[in-house]
Amino acid sequence: MKLIKKIYNSFYSRSTILAFLLLVIITSILFQDKNFLTTANVFNILLKAAKNGGFLALGMTFVILCAEIDLSVGAVFALSGVVMGLTAQVNPVFGIVCGLLVGVVSGLMIGLMVTKMRISSWIASLAMLFALRGVILIIAKKSVAVTGNVLTFAGTKVLKGVIPGMNSGISILIPLLFLVTFICMYISRHTKFGMGMYAVGGNGEAARMMGIDVDKIKIKAFICSGFIAALSGILLASSSGSATLSAGNVYETYAIAMCAIGGVKLSGGEGKFSGTFFGILIYFIINTIFTYLPTSISVHWQSIIMGMLVLISVGVQSEVFQNIKFKRKQVG
Repeated sequence: MKLIKKIYNSFYSRSTILAFLLLVIITSILFQDKNFLTTANVFNILLKAAKNGGFLALGMTFVILCAEIDLSVGAVFALSGVVMGLTAQVNPVFGIVCGLLVGVVSGLMIGLMVTKMRISSWIASLAMLFALRGVILIIAKKSVAVTGNVLTFAGTKVLKGVIPGMNSGISILIPLLFLVTFICMYISRHTKFGMGMYAVGGNGEAARMMGIDVDKIKIKAFICSGFIAALSGILLASSSGSATLSAGNVYETYAIAMCAIGGVKLSGGEGKFSGTFFGILIYFIINTIFTYLPTSISVHWQSIIMGMLVLISVGVQSEVFQNIKFKRKQVG
C-alpha cells in the first residue's frame, strides 16, 4: 500500500491524471468496435509522442518553470539531425556528439542573452529560431541521409516477445521517453537546480534575496531544453534514416500546448514533469482519435480542440479562477 501511495505521489497531478483517464475511458467506449485500446494502438500512440514533440515538451518544462519560454526547440530539433548526418561522415560518434552540442550551445546562447543582456526570452529564442532555420538551409540543400549501425541505433526494437500482442518488440524510443521523463522528475524533485527552478519561477527577486543564483538556474534550464530538443532530433533522424530540413516545424507550439494541458503554469513556478507527460499523452490520444473519425470530419478540428484545451488549462490556473475558488472555500 505504501509503495502504491509513493508511486501515486510521484505522478501526482490530479486534474491532468483525471482528464487523461476520462479521455481514455470515453474514447475506448466510443471506438470499442474499432479496438482503440489494443496493445498495438497504445504503443503506437507512445511512439507518435516520442517522435513528434513529446521530448520537446519535457525540455520546455524546464524553461517554463523558470517563467521563461524557448521558441527555438523546433529549429534545434531539425538542425541537430542535419548536423549529425553531415559530421558523421568523419566519425559516427563524433556526429552524435556534434548533434547534441547544437542544443547545448543554442540553449547557452539564449540563456546568456536572457540573463546577461536582459533580452526577453520570447525575443531571444525567436531570433535563435530564425537563425538556426537559416543555418539549416545554408549547410544542407536537401535531406541528409543517416546510415550505418551506430547512427541508426534508434531504429532498434526491444522487448521482443515479452509484451503480449507485440511479438516483434517495441521501438527503443518508447522506453527512452519514459527514461527521460523519470530523469526530469528526479532532477526537479531531488536536486538544488530543480528546487531552484520553482523558486525562480515563483518569485525571481525573492529567490535572489534567498541567495539563489537566478541567472545560473535560468541558463541551466535553457541548456536542458536545448539538449533534450537536440536529443529528440537525433533520435528521429536515427529512427527514420534521414534528417529532413523542415523537421520540427511549429513543434515549439505543440510543446507549449502539451505543457499547458499537463498543468504547468505558463507564468512559471508551478507544475510537474509528470503532468507534462500526461499532457503529452492527452495530446496524442486526441491526435489518434481523428484517424478513427469519418473522412467527412476535417482533421483541422484537432487544432481547434487543442486551442480550447490550452485556453481551459491556462484559465483554470489564472488568478481570477483561483480567487473564485478561494472565496467559495471561505463561504463554505
